[in-house]
Amino acid sequence: MHSSIPLGLLLLLLLHCCRETLSFGIARPLFQDRTRNYRLTAASAEDAVADDETSNNNDDDQPVYFQDLGLCRSAIDAIESQDRWYLPTPIQQLAIPKLLESHDEAFWCEAPTGSGKTAAFVLPLLQKLVQDRQDQRRIQKSDTAPPAIRSLILCPTRELALQIGSVVEELASYMMDPCNIMVVTGGVRRDDQIATLAGWTVQGESADIVVATPGRLVDLLTRYNPPTVADAATTTSNDDDNEDTMEDNDIRDAAEAALERRLLQALEASSKDSLSLEQIQTLKLDRHDDEGRQTLGNLLEGLQYLVIDEADRLLSRAFETEVNQVLDLCHGESTVETWLFSATFPKSIEPRVDTVLKRLGQTSTVQISCTNADRIMDDSVSATLQKKLERQLSKRKVLAQVGPESTIQLRTIRVDQRDRTSALKQLWKEKENDWTTGGVLVFVATRYAAEHVSRKLRRVGIRSSELHGKLDQEARERRLRDLQSGKIQVLLATDLASRGLDVVGLSAVINYDLPRSTADFVHRVGRTGRAGRKGDAISLVTPLTEAHYDVIEKRHIPLERRCEREMLPGFEVDEATWSVQAQGARMRTPGAGHSNNDLAHDRMFGGIKGKRKSKKDRLREKAAREAAGM
Repeated sequence: MHSSIPLGLLLLLLLHCCRETLSFGIARPLFQDRTRNYRLTAASAEDAVADDETSNNNDDDQPVYFQDLGLCRSAIDAIESQDRWYLPTPIQQLAIPKLLESHDEAFWCEAPTGSGKTAAFVLPLLQKLVQDRQDQRRIQKSDTAPPAIRSLILCPTRELALQIGSVVEELASYMMDPCNIMVVTGGVRRDDQIATLAGWTVQGESADIVVATPGRLVDLLTRYNPPTVADAATTTSNDDDNEDTMEDNDIRDAAEAALERRLLQALEASSKDSLSLEQIQTLKLDRHDDEGRQTLGNLLEGLQYLVIDEADRLLSRAFETEVNQVLDLCHGESTVETWLFSATFPKSIEPRVDTVLKRLGQTSTVQISCTNADRIMDDSVSATLQKKLERQLSKRKVLAQVGPESTIQLRTIRVDQRDRTSALKQLWKEKENDWTTGGVLVFVATRYAAEHVSRKLRRVGIRSSELHGKLDQEARERRLRDLQSGKIQVLLATDLASRGLDVVGLSAVINYDLPRSTADFVHRVGRTGRAGRKGDAISLVTPLTEAHYDVIEKRHIPLERRCEREMLPGFEVDEATWSVQAQGARMRTPGAGHSNNDLAHDRMFGGIKGKRKSKKDRLREKAAREAAGM
């Protein structure tokens, strides 16, 4: 005998199902595991659902959704438009609410590569800019504040800046319309970038978001600027007349540049090769007007938000001069909200971080850490610095969360120096079926190595190309697109491509040459295994680089993830020769001593860090030559 179900109860059951599957228009995934990487692909989501069917449903392990993080409706719409954003990652769960509610604290956020750090700062940044605009409109009918760069995102490379810029533009189309967004990098005409910024200034508009590399940004903002107070302090008191002359020259140069641009635009619009005097006067092309160029140096005085992506790189000595110049331009009266993001934060740069934050008026710092469950931290600092850092840590708020284990499969292959290219071909032959779809990124030390190895791969039918700093911007972008589309199978790259780039579905990363910095190893292998996908990371270790790889393992690879150093069939090494060469590299590190023997060793082997000498290597060589009386 069948029992009938009341219609009201049936409607309640249906409503309950709808609440479980829909929230703010976003389909809720069925899996509940909070320790997973939540930025999943469609393929990995199916595996997650299958795994979840066998898991226990605990009240303390409920999933967190984007709408639970305090994001506005337009932000949810923007997230909904993304193909791969299903649930917030651990760094997004911790960072987004804190960034939204904070007004006077600096944030220092560390999370693994591929964990969604870009969205973690772009979403709250856009929402705060929208809120600021609404508050301004409520206070007064028109915005009388001088034009400024309201928010600045600094990046170490052009490729990363362009990638972040595209994400900002896509999300801003849902959250903030209109929004003045600009990407400032080298490789494009400087005058076009100056004209865009100056044009907004003349119209009384601010640049809402500028994504920039620090060198080009400083070049733009100081191109037509008179000397700053700091510059004037370096001159003698008798140079007042000379200072006035320099300022006049700068103003004249700005006006002449504006005049030249107006004339060129008029010529392009004209069907003739020349302009008559009457046309110039009619169009008022000869007016004395710099079109806002002279005020560019003041745009950072109104800066409200500063985001430094890949902060460990930008706050290192390599970028110290450029970053300091940017900070010199940020001399407004209000405190700049500062957010630092990176996959690695070596302890050695913490004093530099504190110095930068103090210059920006920050006195309170919140540290957010979301590391992989199987990752170890680099604690290699001196005892004196360690004590100083411990005192500073006691003043810092720390929020930490352990994320999922890495999805990157590590392999270490021992091979002789001369056999690396042949071993690379053998690896491709073994894994071609697995790697063809996503492509392979091979890191080398120099531009010459990238071009040389790429040519050898093409000779055996492997579609390969190279990516390095000597290429123009269009060529760089085209080769990255070719790798993602499958037009090329292997991309040989220098460390230009080691940070921040999101090559969707990259199958493998191969370290043909080990990175000069041990921290760069984490960033290199992080180009694969992103967003919950699996990936291979293979390092070719030679006798001369084995000691350097030992350091990498000690600092960045936990014991349980360290793999046996294997040899490829047909590329077995001679153990006796290997042992002698490896011990020699360990006994005499290039540049470590100031003697003729060290210089001779450097000339023979080039150093364990790579063939290209760093600034520190060159200084050591100079000191050794001076000590040897050369």
